[in-house]
Order: sequence, then structure tokens, then C-alpha cells
Amino acid sequence: MEKTKRSFDWFSLVVGIVLVIAGVAAYMNPDRTLEFVSICIGIAALLKGLYELWFRKGISNLFGENSGWLLFMGIVDIILGLLFIFKAATIAAAVVVAYIFAFWFIFDSIAEISTASYFKQMNRGYYIAVVILNIFALLIGIVLLFNPLIAASTLVLLLAFYLVLVGIIKIVQAF
Repeated sequence: MEKTKRSFDWFSLVVGIVLVIAGVAAYMNPDRTLEFVSICIGIAALLKGLYELWFRKGISNLFGENSGWLLFMGIVDIILGLLFIFKAATIAAAVVVAYIFAFWFIFDSIAEISTASYFKQMNRGYYIAVVILNIFALLIGIVLLFNPLIAASTLVLLLAFYLVLVGIIKIVQAF
């Protein structure tokens, strides 16, 4: 068996270095990292809310049923998205963001569990997975609710660790 010679991967090296620098910067500036994460979460919440409104229309067309939970959660996700984006600019918002995040987990999990019955008709395995994952998300939301500062700090530290870890992996991959 002939061994092929692999060339040096400059792209992986550069990406790895950038990720390590981003991880160290995230660790060194937790308040700015939390602000950035909050803005990203806000954008995701906006998109999720729009998707839920669109999905509600699809459910209505497919099954002839209107889900009040999907309408409610779509609106809540859009409002939360805007709060995450515009409250992220203040340091005191870190606590608010942590509470909003906790309530979002809790309400979204309850809504997902209540609408999971639609998936039961399509695929029982998927239905069970949705219920189990959302029960887990509900428990996480409750934990976040009672420890908002720890939740915010942990989020930043996990993000920093992840960026450094993936950066190191990419650097090693370059060789």
C-alpha cells in the first residue's frame, strides 16, 4: 500500500490560531463575550420565532389545527430576541440576560412538549426524542433560573474553553 504525502494545511493553521486567540480573548473579557453571545442568541431567537410562526401555518395547513402554543412561543421568541439584542449593551444586563435565558428555556421546553403530539403522528421515535430532550432542557432552565450569575459565567468559560480546544485541534490538524 502506497503512502500518500500530505501537504501542510495553512488554512487549518490560521483558523486554529484565530480560534485560540478568540478563546483567550473570551476568557480575558467575559463581559464583552457575554454581550456578543447575547446578541447571537438574540438573532437566533428572532429567527426561531419567525420559524415557529411559519411552522404554525404549516401545521394548520397539514392537520387543520391551529396551535396556540406555537403562536405564543413565536411571539415570545421574537420579543426575547429583541431583548437579548438590545439589553446586551449594558453590564447589568448580564443578570437580566441570564434570567431571560432561563425563562426562555423553561417556556420553550413546555411549548415543545405540548406540541410534540404533532410529531407523534409522523414518527414515534422522533416524538420520544423531542419529549426527552425538552424535559432535559426544562431541567436546565430551572437550574439556570436559580443560578443566573453562575450560568452566565459558565457560558463564557465554556465558550472560551471550546474555542481554545478547537483551535488547538486545528493547529495540530495543519501538520
